This record gives sequence, C-alpha cells and structure tokens, in this order.
Amino acid sequence: MFSLFVIVTTLSAKLMPFNNHRNTMYCKQFIILFFISILSACSSINDIPVEGNQVNQDIETRNKQVAALNEWTITGKIAFINSQLRQSATLYWQKNEAEKVESLNLSTLFGIKVLELEQRQDNFTLEVDGNVYDTQNLDALIYSLTGLNLPTRAMNHWLKGLAFLPTDKIVYHAKTQLPQSLTSRYNNKVWQVKYSKYYHIEQFQLAKQLTITQGDLRIKIVIHSWKT
Repeated sequence: MFSLFVIVTTLSAKLMPFNNHRNTMYCKQFIILFFISILSACSSINDIPVEGNQVNQDIETRNKQVAALNEWTITGKIAFINSQLRQSATLYWQKNEAEKVESLNLSTLFGIKVLELEQRQDNFTLEVDGNVYDTQNLDALIYSLTGLNLPTRAMNHWLKGLAFLPTDKIVYHAKTQLPQSLTSRYNNKVWQVKYSKYYHIEQFQLAKQLTITQGDLRIKIVIHSWKT
C-alpha cells in the first residue's frame, strides 16, 4: 500500500509550511481533485444558456444523446471544501471513452502542476511531483494514497447528468426536463450531485456548475469550456 508520507513530502516543497496533520489534509484535497478536473478561463462566448433558449427535448431523448458523447475536453476550476480547509485549483480534462484514453492535469492557482493523470486502455498512470504510480484499479490507488473512497468510475456519467448505477436516482426540472440532482450509493457511501447553469454545447445541453457532496466533503466544479 502506498504511503501518504510520499505524497506529503513531495508536495511540501511547493506549499506553505503546515503541521503534519494539516499537510496530510492538504495532500488529501489535491488527490481528491484529480478525478473530476478542469483550466481557468473565461466562459466560451459561443455557448448559449439554456434558460430563455430552451430546446424541446424529453428526458429519454436527451439521455440517449449525451450518452453518445464519449469524446470531450473540459477546462475550468474546482474547489474542495470540508469543515477544516478549503482549497481550489485549475484543471484540464480530456477524455475519449471509446478508445479508453484520458489526460488530466491539475495545477495550483499559481500555475504549479500538482497532479497529472494518464489513461491508456485499462492502465492508469498518476504522477505527483515526479512520483509515478501505475494501476488498473483507480479507486484502489486513490484509497491507498488518501484513505478515501472516491467515485472515480462514476464521474464520466455524473458529469453529463447520467446515472452510473441502476439504483442512481435523478430529479429532473419540471420545465426544462434537465437533471437538477442525482443521488447515488457508490461503494456504500451516499453521494449527491447538484446541477446548474445549463448551456447549449453544440447539440448537447450540459451543466457548467456541479456541486458534489458526501458527508463532510463538498466538491464544487465550475466549467468554463466544454469542447466536444
């Protein structure tokens, strides 16, 4: 099992000095940020808000359409919040689900790269400040580094407002028929996703703001650009 000490020591040269407990918490936050990611930028001027420009599309039609969206690039910002600390970062996430290829970069607000994730087929490589970890089980790797169970396999679905598990429950807006919230019991933990700020991204209607909560953990994502 990988030790948190490895991550803490590699990040410590870049971060302000904290005591050991705060270093561990800081490290956990950055590891959490890697799986749902995005680059600070202005919102794309070509994206049209759904509000006031609604497309008449029922739930089933919309779900089938976004389910076919398996290649995209996202840029934006993300924040990790709990009762002890709040941290934010900029991220860039590129995904091709059909070919099982993924590239994700996480950096601090000062432009310092903290994490880099690469997927090739079923193999994942996670680099943290020069330390490289290889795995075919991303959930297990994250747990070994942080002690936390995170919904890494579900994020591609949740990001698009789709259920990952058959038991996932989605609440839809009465007028727009777009997802408002999603509740899932992933790895025996109850997760909730709330969606807002829907935009027309080419033929798709996608949310640009998501809030993901589980217990004391809250992750806020602001997407500045969807590219499909």
